Amino acid sequence: MTPSLAFAAALLFLSHALPSWPGVRPVLIARLGRSGFATLHSVGSLVTLTLFVLAYRAADGGEVLFTPFDWAAPLVAAVMPIVFLLLVARVTTRFGSQGAPNPPRGIYRLTRAPGSLALLLWALAHLNATGDGRRVLLFGTMAAITLFALVKNEVVLRRTSAGRAFRAETALLPLTGPQGWRGALSGLAEMGPARLAGGLAAYGGMLMLHPLLFGVDPLYWIG
Repeated sequence: MTPSLAFAAALLFLSHALPSWPGVRPVLIARLGRSGFATLHSVGSLVTLTLFVLAYRAADGGEVLFTPFDWAAPLVAAVMPIVFLLLVARVTTRFGSQGAPNPPRGIYRLTRAPGSLALLLWALAHLNATGDGRRVLLFGTMAAITLFALVKNEVVLRRTSAGRAFRAETALLPLTGPQGWRGALSGLAEMGPARLAGGLAAYGGMLMLHPLLFGVDPLYWIG
């Protein structure tokens, strides 16, 4: 691992954190307009992501920081179907806006942050299954970005009456909300079998493509 990779990781995090923070975002929108802000944010994120990818590819594996447990790789395989289900449900269920979210339905009866929760599970599961400095920095950075998004979104929801009402009806973690199991079962019923099938299909597709895209068979531990 090289200093340039650590620097690129810091830039990647800041490109997501600074423009989207509630105290900064309104100022930038007022000065640039919504389209200008969206363009600046998108370009900045793309540039820093490109720099990170280039630095990651140029860096060696780095020092081994820890040795993963034998169950780490099977845990990734067990967690990823949940990740894909959360992502599919997130992109196919309308949320509304942070200031005026829609009434909770479907996946939002299980968690009010399905996308962030999915990415956090992905990052932490893979972080636990690596150990070398380069990949620890990769998945650690992704986990940090996701945790920041969770905190930021909670701050934004607290600022409006609609957001506070949405928080009162929902929970970050499944089964911890005011409706408990009843709400979770209602949410699963509203999600329907198509989203479940879509999540499993996406997971199956990634199992097949993972060796081609990343050079690692996620089920290597079976054989």
